[in-house]
Amino acid sequence: MSKFAYYAKNKQGEPKKGIINTVNQDLALKVLQENGFTVINIENLDAKKNINLNLNLDIFDGVPQRELVVFVRLLSVLLNVQISLNQSLTILRDQTKNKFFNAALTQVINDIQDGNSFSEALDKHPKAFSKFFVAIIRSGEKTGGLQESLNFLADYLEDSYGIDSKIKGALMYPAFVTLVFLGIGLYIAYSVLPGLVDTLQDLSTAELPITTKIIIWGSDFLQAYIGFVIGGIVGLVGGLWYYSKTPAGKRVWDRLQLKLPVFGDLFTKIYVSRFVINMQTLLKASIPIIESLKITASVVGNTVFEDIINESIKEVKGGGQMSSAILRSKEFPNISAQIIQVGEKTGKLDEILGTIGRFYKAEIENTVKNLTALLEPIIMVVIGLGVAIFIMAILMPIYNATGSITAQ
Repeated sequence: MSKFAYYAKNKQGEPKKGIINTVNQDLALKVLQENGFTVINIENLDAKKNINLNLNLDIFDGVPQRELVVFVRLLSVLLNVQISLNQSLTILRDQTKNKFFNAALTQVINDIQDGNSFSEALDKHPKAFSKFFVAIIRSGEKTGGLQESLNFLADYLEDSYGIDSKIKGALMYPAFVTLVFLGIGLYIAYSVLPGLVDTLQDLSTAELPITTKIIIWGSDFLQAYIGFVIGGIVGLVGGLWYYSKTPAGKRVWDRLQLKLPVFGDLFTKIYVSRFVINMQTLLKASIPIIESLKITASVVGNTVFEDIINESIKEVKGGGQMSSAILRSKEFPNISAQIIQVGEKTGKLDEILGTIGRFYKAEIENTVKNLTALLEPIIMVVIGLGVAIFIMAILMPIYNATGSITAQ
């Protein structure tokens, strides 16, 4: 026997909540319907306990961006065909395979049944639903246009996911090639070179070339300290990753991002785009400018731009304009800041932000394409030079030895 919590309406249309013990959910539904209840939602309390247990054991709490996009789009579709919010959420909860998301949706459903609004229930799960996400839903609830807000949110999330996917895709190839090249290089230096070193030293009676000496030294070093080398690499990467998650480390990394050669311009465009698109979306949803700025600051993803937005909040609270702080910043492109200032003065800020957002979206896509086209030949040239130096370091002693034998 299992316990099932139900939320239903009786024959008079009055809401009723309770718990029923049956073998399975189908039988629970049948019993309730035979007693004149119209079931709005029903859930297995025993399964919920198991979900919560799995949630506590799961270290990697979070919802993939793609899954969130699908969730919002399907929720909008279900509401459009007149399925209640709780039933729609239950359907979507049951089809997700992400344990963390499943548990979060279960709690959202329970909170709604207890009288909380949809946005209030979502706000209790910041790891699953961002402040931006909750703000758009809250706006839809206030205006009575929840389905429209969901459509709006789905479009935004799809665009954001598309940009992120293109950036990751562009960087994945060079990162993969670089890692494979380094791995093969370490394998050759540790496993193959030691057998060649003795041969090269026996063949050559003259002084070995400097490149050959360096390769021999590197091979000897790896043979003696391979454990320390691997441990050092893992420790360095792990230490940098951990430091980047601390407030001080994140601030250093965020500032460094914007100053990187080639990539700095791309990162700047990404954060400017995120700022203007988030602001335009929130303002279009009738959210006050100060609240919109606060939400955008929390989701922009870079502490440098977060500081700029916080300065803008101070300006607006003091009766000034948001663009005043943006114009003073060195990181924000001046031309975009001036256009935002024009939008504030003309009262068409949301339209101006939308225009800038579309411009930067196209700019990001073009920059990613150009970077991909540029990085591939650069990586090939670097790998080619590395291979050429290695081959020359091996062949030169052999060539010299052969020349000496011929001369004799």
